[in-house]
Amino acid sequence: MNSNIFRYRDGNGNEYILTEKSRIIIEYIPVKPLFSSSGIYDGGDYIKKEITKLQYRKIISILYEAIAKKEIQIKNRVKMSGMIIIQEKGKKKVYILEPLSKEIENIEKILLEIIKN
Repeated sequence: MNSNIFRYRDGNGNEYILTEKSRIIIEYIPVKPLFSSSGIYDGGDYIKKEITKLQYRKIISILYEAIAKKEIQIKNRVKMSGMIIIQEKGKKKVYILEPLSKEIENIEKILLEIIKN
Protein backbone atom coordinates (compact mmCIF):
# COMPACT_ATOMS: atom_id res chain seq x y z
CA MET A 1 0.00 0.00 0.00
CA ASN A 2 1.10 3.56 -0.60
CA SER A 3 0.95 6.57 1.69
CA ASN A 4 -1.18 8.96 -0.37
CA ILE A 5 -3.56 11.14 1.59
CA PHE A 6 -6.88 12.21 0.12
CA ARG A 7 -8.84 15.03 1.75
CA TYR A 8 -12.26 16.36 0.93
CA ARG A 9 -13.77 19.51 2.43
CA ASP A 10 -17.47 19.99 1.98
CA GLY A 11 -19.34 23.27 1.56
CA ASN A 12 -19.64 23.72 5.32
CA GLY A 13 -15.93 23.16 5.96
CA ASN A 14 -16.23 19.63 7.37
CA GLU A 15 -13.20 17.57 6.39
CA TYR A 16 -12.86 13.93 5.42
CA ILE A 17 -9.37 12.42 5.38
CA LEU A 18 -8.49 9.08 3.77
CA THR A 19 -5.15 7.49 4.55
CA GLU A 20 -3.88 4.20 3.21
CA LYS A 21 -0.97 2.61 5.03
CA SER A 22 -1.13 -0.77 6.77
CA ARG A 23 -4.84 -0.11 7.20
CA ILE A 24 -7.24 2.19 5.36
CA ILE A 25 -8.63 4.87 7.65
CA ILE A 26 -11.29 7.51 7.13
CA GLU A 27 -11.47 10.46 9.47
CA TYR A 28 -14.32 12.94 9.66
CA ILE A 29 -13.40 16.26 11.23
CA PRO A 30 -16.55 18.33 11.71
CA VAL A 31 -16.77 22.09 11.90
CA LYS A 32 -17.84 23.33 15.30
CA PRO A 33 -20.00 26.45 15.84
CA LEU A 34 -17.05 28.57 16.95
CA PHE A 35 -15.38 28.02 13.55
CA SER A 36 -18.47 28.06 11.30
CA SER A 37 -19.31 31.12 9.24
CA SER A 38 -22.72 31.39 10.94
CA GLY A 39 -21.42 30.76 14.44
CA ILE A 40 -24.25 28.23 14.82
CA TYR A 41 -23.55 25.35 12.42
CA ASP A 42 -22.27 22.15 14.05
CA GLY A 43 -20.97 19.36 11.80
CA GLY A 44 -21.51 16.71 14.46
CA ASP A 45 -19.07 14.31 16.06
CA TYR A 46 -15.51 13.43 15.10
CA ILE A 47 -15.26 9.95 13.55
CA LYS A 48 -12.22 7.83 12.80
CA LYS A 49 -12.59 4.28 11.56
CA GLU A 50 -11.13 1.61 9.35
CA ILE A 51 -12.77 1.01 5.99
CA THR A 52 -12.49 -1.74 3.38
CA LYS A 53 -10.43 -1.64 0.19
CA LEU A 54 -13.69 -1.68 -1.77
CA GLN A 55 -15.02 1.39 0.07
CA TYR A 56 -11.68 3.15 -0.40
CA ARG A 57 -11.59 2.41 -4.13
CA LYS A 58 -15.17 3.64 -4.51
CA ILE A 59 -14.37 6.97 -2.83
CA ILE A 60 -11.14 7.45 -4.77
CA SER A 61 -12.89 6.64 -8.04
CA ILE A 62 -15.57 9.28 -7.39
CA LEU A 63 -12.92 11.85 -6.43
CA TYR A 64 -10.99 11.21 -9.65
CA GLU A 65 -14.18 11.45 -11.71
CA ALA A 66 -14.71 14.95 -10.30
CA ILE A 67 -11.07 15.88 -10.92
CA ALA A 68 -11.41 14.78 -14.56
CA LYS A 69 -14.31 17.21 -15.12
CA LYS A 70 -12.43 20.46 -15.61
CA GLU A 71 -15.66 22.33 -16.43
CA ILE A 72 -16.88 22.06 -12.80
CA GLN A 73 -13.63 23.30 -11.27
CA ILE A 74 -13.28 26.88 -10.08
CA LYS A 75 -10.24 28.92 -9.04
CA ASN A 76 -11.32 30.15 -5.61
CA ARG A 77 -13.07 28.48 -2.72
CA VAL A 78 -16.54 29.92 -2.16
CA LYS A 79 -19.38 28.95 0.17
CA MET A 80 -20.84 25.53 -0.63
CA SER A 81 -17.97 24.57 -2.96
CA GLY A 82 -16.18 21.27 -2.47
CA MET A 83 -12.43 20.90 -2.25
CA ILE A 84 -10.34 17.84 -3.02
CA ILE A 85 -6.75 17.78 -1.80
CA ILE A 86 -4.41 14.98 -2.83
CA GLN A 87 -1.02 14.61 -1.16
CA GLU A 88 1.25 12.13 -2.91
CA LYS A 89 5.00 11.78 -3.02
CA GLY A 90 5.48 15.03 -1.13
CA LYS A 91 3.34 17.02 -3.57
CA LYS A 92 -0.06 18.54 -2.93
CA LYS A 93 -2.75 19.11 -5.57
CA VAL A 94 -5.94 21.06 -4.87
CA TYR A 95 -9.17 20.97 -6.88
CA ILE A 96 -12.13 23.21 -6.06
CA LEU A 97 -15.54 22.08 -7.29
CA GLU A 98 -18.33 24.52 -8.08
CA PRO A 99 -21.25 24.64 -5.65
CA LEU A 100 -24.31 22.47 -6.36
CA SER A 101 -22.50 20.25 -8.87
CA LYS A 102 -23.62 16.64 -9.25
CA GLU A 103 -20.06 15.58 -8.44
CA ILE A 104 -20.20 17.22 -4.99
CA GLU A 105 -23.50 15.44 -4.37
CA ASN A 106 -21.97 12.08 -5.37
CA ILE A 107 -18.83 12.57 -3.26
CA GLU A 108 -20.73 13.63 -0.16
CA LYS A 109 -23.31 10.88 -0.50
CA ILE A 110 -20.68 8.12 -0.47
CA LEU A 111 -18.61 9.75 2.29
CA LEU A 112 -21.65 10.18 4.56
CA GLU A 113 -22.78 6.63 3.83
CA ILE A 114 -19.39 5.26 4.87
CA ILE A 115 -18.89 7.30 8.04
CA LYS A 116 -22.44 6.73 9.28
CA ASN A 117 -22.34 2.92 8.92
